[in-house]
Amino acid sequence: MQYAKLYRLALAWSQQQSLAQDLVQEAMLKAIEKQHQLQNLQDLEPWLCKILHNLYIDRLRYNQQWQFTDTEDIDHFDFAKSCEDNCITQQTEFTVHQAIGCLPFEQREVVTLVDLQGFSYQETASVLEVPVGTVMSRLSRARSKLKSLLEREYSHKKSQKVVYLRSQK
Repeated sequence: MQYAKLYRLALAWSQQQSLAQDLVQEAMLKAIEKQHQLQNLQDLEPWLCKILHNLYIDRLRYNQQWQFTDTEDIDHFDFAKSCEDNCITQQTEFTVHQAIGCLPFEQREVVTLVDLQGFSYQETASVLEVPVGTVMSRLSRARSKLKSLLEREYSHKKSQKVVYLRSQK
């Protein structure tokens, strides 16, 4: 698993660039220390994510607080599109990541693992140490809430444009 992929996952969970970097570094060190425990190389990615997840939960317990920041430091993909298309893509990604940041942590972690990282339900259940049914129900609730948040966001932006256009006349 690439460092960048672990970093994006840590950033999606923590919503803090410096904390995400620290968590990934700690996870890599712990993985090196515990590499003898990895039985099958095909399990490397879920194993690393589980280490990262456990470290993040430990950090939350230690701090006993939830901190959210802007998601503007999340990496954006460059699709070599026209400037306008690229701006629209970045704005959409930003809006989606903001909406994901509004989810409760348990829903946010499932969405980031399944929808953003491409993990199967079984892999996600293994990383989070919960039953597959729990993954499915959290994901369903998260997707429903995301849909509601994004519909509200886009209907709000659409109404702002209409008001702006009317004031131009």
